[in-house]
Amino acid sequence: MKKRLLITAAALMLTGCGNTIEPRESVPVVAPEVTTDADDTTTDSPLIVIEEGEPAAATTTTAATSVTEPEKPKIDPELVNVACMDTVGVYDRIKQSDFVFDTNGKLLEGDTLIDTSSAGEHETTLKIELDGGIAEKKVTYYVTDSAPPTFLLADDFSVQKDSFFSMDANISYGDNCDPSPVMSFEGEVDTSKPGVYPVTVFLSDNSGNMSSKQINVTVTEETPSTGEQSTESLAFTDFVNRYNDGSREFGIDVSHWQGDIDFNAVKNAGCTFVIIRMGYGSNGGTDLDENYFTNLENARAAGLQVGVYFYITDTTKDGAKATAKRIVDTLGGQKLDFPIAFDWEEFQGFQDYGISLHDLCEVYETFAEEVEKSGYEAMLYSSKNFLENTWENRRDRPIWLAHYVEQTSYEGKWFMWQRCGYGVIDGINGAVDLNVLQRSGH
Repeated sequence: MKKRLLITAAALMLTGCGNTIEPRESVPVVAPEVTTDADDTTTDSPLIVIEEGEPAAATTTTAATSVTEPEKPKIDPELVNVACMDTVGVYDRIKQSDFVFDTNGKLLEGDTLIDTSSAGEHETTLKIELDGGIAEKKVTYYVTDSAPPTFLLADDFSVQKDSFFSMDANISYGDNCDPSPVMSFEGEVDTSKPGVYPVTVFLSDNSGNMSSKQINVTVTEETPSTGEQSTESLAFTDFVNRYNDGSREFGIDVSHWQGDIDFNAVKNAGCTFVIIRMGYGSNGGTDLDENYFTNLENARAAGLQVGVYFYITDTTKDGAKATAKRIVDTLGGQKLDFPIAFDWEEFQGFQDYGISLHDLCEVYETFAEEVEKSGYEAMLYSSKNFLENTWENRRDRPIWLAHYVEQTSYEGKWFMWQRCGYGVIDGINGAVDLNVLQRSGH
């Protein structure tokens, strides 16, 4: 057993007054030890135990102190005067600091949003500081919906002679917050007699808002056309020359419909990027495009910038989250040169989904937030019509605009513009979508 030296704290203090005690070599410090045998005599000075052959080290004891600010007393809310907005719009993002425009106290938690998630009467609680106390003041307000239902797809159409006629099967509509707007129409359509029948279609929501549109229904003895593909083609070199302003880039988007692609020839034609369809479906039980992995590998090998899009059919937030996770899992951490494009095009018969347009926007927001959790960005793909009348894009994420015209009249910012679906480029047999990229936005 090692020999122990017992030294009082008072004796150690003497070494600080000019006296030096030479430490023994290799003398370790151990935790203080106090013996409590009956024959031991106690002293007011603490004992420090040093093992022989161990160096002494200074020890300090710090007393922990904490200061708790006293809780402010609650006061009668009747002592507080507030002037607030009487009405606000549905889905408006309004902070309490904007909602309250006058008070005899100090509004606390002013960044808190008031509830505008549904039309009707709502109540919120305001925390007001007054004369050193806190009052919880309840106030009521009304959320109003003044937006009429929207016609999503409601152009003139044709039906075959002697067929069953259904207006609801031939148009598409929705409302910003009512998941079940009501459709009716005035006018007669006699499918036993060929001709053109003008009808007026009315939409109404549960807030009393209405919209209307006149539509011509043609009864024909021929099988109605479902829309013919344009026979026009646009060569990639002409496309670049027409839209090049010195700052733009030009590319294509592809899926298995383009078959086997020679991406080296595509790049040599002047293409700088390609957006590749990863798959399609909903709720995470999605199908991958059969050419996805091949297209991704070969496009990268050719030195092209790459991005991906997914044709999504989700109508719920849970489904959108599952689809986003599937996409992230499929990528497996691979870097992309562009945001992941959310491609939702299921507007035909939208009224049958039982969701509002706001609900649909929630689906996109959920998808975008989920891919962003994994370090990716999201991009919204849609046509000019739906971008202007349907999508909210609350966080101003990049837009991939589909607008098949010579010059787009879309007034919002766009990151990428899908100019046409009938492009021609070396390396691909058949038509392909042509895209203009402007990273700074429009």
